Amino acid sequence: MGQTAWGWLTVIYLFLGGLGAGAFLTAAFFELSGWRYERDYSPTCLTGATVSGPMVALGSLLLIFDLGAGKLQPWRILHMFTHFRSVMTWGIWILSIFIPLGLIYGLLELIEVEPFIRGLAQAWLRPKVRSCRRLVAIVGSIFAVGTAVHTGVLISAVGPAVPLWSQPLLPFLPVPLLPVLFLILAISTGLGLSFDLTATIALRGIHEQTRSLRSVQVRIMSLIRIILISLETVLITLLFISALNAGGAAAESARLVLYGSFSVVFWVGVVLIGLVCPFLIYAYVIGVGHQPLLLGLISGLGVMIAGLSLRYLIIAAGIPAFL
Repeated sequence: MGQTAWGWLTVIYLFLGGLGAGAFLTAAFFELSGWRYERDYSPTCLTGATVSGPMVALGSLLLIFDLGAGKLQPWRILHMFTHFRSVMTWGIWILSIFIPLGLIYGLLELIEVEPFIRGLAQAWLRPKVRSCRRLVAIVGSIFAVGTAVHTGVLISAVGPAVPLWSQPLLPFLPVPLLPVLFLILAISTGLGLSFDLTATIALRGIHEQTRSLRSVQVRIMSLIRIILISLETVLITLLFISALNAGGAAAESARLVLYGSFSVVFWVGVVLIGLVCPFLIYAYVIGVGHQPLLLGLISGLGVMIAGLSLRYLIIAAGIPAFL
């Protein structure tokens, strides 16, 4: 078995933090590309904008309560804002900026699509909503990337205490692999939630949405997701090859995932459900130019399951060096 100090609350924080950041980036991409205005409203933008702030806030709250001080002396969390050499301090500042930006972005999206909220907005604000939303999308995207990357930095900073978490991106490149992997996972799950899953449910079939868009846009989105899945596959492979070559606790962690007690979760939950099935679906969508209802649900859920499962495996299979 792996380490037991960090459990499900940490896993859920990593998942929600990445998911919220990825959803924001998805909405921002649609906003800045102009795809947001191809129809009366965009369920992709509406979801990405409105869930990003609350998801990251909830994940951060869970992480705080996972800390001993968070449960017994929550006011001690304030001291973390001043330790600028600490990875946790970097994260707190990034989250403290990104969460309000996410909430503002969601409000700006709701002002335009919800009549009641639009009616509450002052007359001077309504004409400026689009320009304000674009500004928030640009600035927020920087902190969304920071949020996604930090979820990996937080884990890799624990190394070399847990060698699996501190594996380098390449043997000759002293850059930790997990921050890059978690950024790709964040974008992938954000797309899965905002574009595949939510748009499918909101419009009773994503094919209804894609018929109103040019098929080239559908193919571009599918190609982006194929690239993301390919990058995930390469990074996961590098992680476990590096861990096996490192020997010791890192190799034992890799063996737990690849053919040990966690192997079913990895090969079924991550590889089959989260990589192979979505890859085949997106390849099919590129060919036909639209994505049917069932395939949209399968790909969206698959990507989400893989994102949660992989984070769980990395945390649960991390064996401390002294063991």
